[in-house]
Amino acid sequence: MPFICMIRTDIPNGILQVLDLRPNTSQRNLIYEPPGQSKYVNRLVSDTVATSGAGPIITVGRTEGLAAYMIDRVEDQDNAGIALTAARANAIATSLIATMDGGGAVTAAVVNAAIQAATGGGASTLDGGNSTGVLADVLQILAGGEYVVPAGTEVETAGNLFVATISGAFTDGQYRATYDSGSLNISIGEGHLSELIAATFEYDGTVGAAVLVLDDDGTVMT
Repeated sequence: MPFICMIRTDIPNGILQVLDLRPNTSQRNLIYEPPGQSKYVNRLVSDTVATSGAGPIITVGRTEGLAAYMIDRVEDQDNAGIALTAARANAIATSLIATMDGGGAVTAAVVNAAIQAATGGGASTLDGGNSTGVLADVLQILAGGEYVVPAGTEVETAGNLFVATISGAFTDGQYRATYDSGSLNISIGEGHLSELIAATFEYDGTVGAAVLVLDDDGTVMT
């Protein structure tokens, strides 16, 4: 299940479309064909996380995006099993988004390296210990999927331990999954996606790739 990610910030949502993926979303046979694949490519939303308190620690306000996912799902094993601080969660998100925007792979190893750079050790990982992170979730967020953590979510107990209960969730019906198919490979090779991933792509006078396609292991598809 590949992920089509917008890597530029100067192109508004609702502008770029990939129309050569099959079946076409608006023209497919609702009875005989699988879910539509043609879609708009939109930029991810990644709010800055803030917390309050010192045991329990709770999130301030409804928060959407990658930093919210990290503080909800990742235990800081490098610092005695506490929750990620807001600063660490934000740093992880910033690092991974920068990697994506630079056209780099976002594999499990890359994600874990970003987590460990923020926590200052080598133990914290996306899915180790009490962490409940999933690489596919991270890639879905990078591709524009909306992961929302409610206001007032407790991420660390009064006993200074990470709360492993998952509080956030993806918004139903907002994200259209992309599937590996012949039409996807053709689009990347010579179709709409080949134009959007090219360094020569131009929008409003600015030249540079607009899109990055990541495979389900986070490697770059070309």
